[in-house]
Amino acid sequence: NFVLFSFYKRAERKVRKLGEETREMLHGYEAVCKAFGENPKRMEPNEFFKFFTEFFVQFEKVERQIIEEEVQAKKSAVEPLSRDASRELVHEAMLKRAQMQ
Repeated sequence: NFVLFSFYKRAERKVRKLGEETREMLHGYEAVCKAFGENPKRMEPNEFFKFFTEFFVQFEKVERQIIEEEVQAKKSAVEPLSRDASRELVHEAMLKRAQMQ
């Protein structure tokens, strides 16, 4: 009898705590739904949070595309010439022009 009684008392505490946590979770869910303009009585949690999941999946996809486009833009961009390289090109152009005359 003692074994059953002690099991019952432990289980009763756990069930009570679980009930309190469930009520707290439902209260939080209702608050979040209302903050986003949804009716928590008409929308199941899995349906509500599915919007967030889809949003973040799409957000990450677009973010990757933007990063890839930036990398491609950097690869195709012409880097400015250094001062020495620029002077050398001007000097070569002047020599060619002088030779043509």
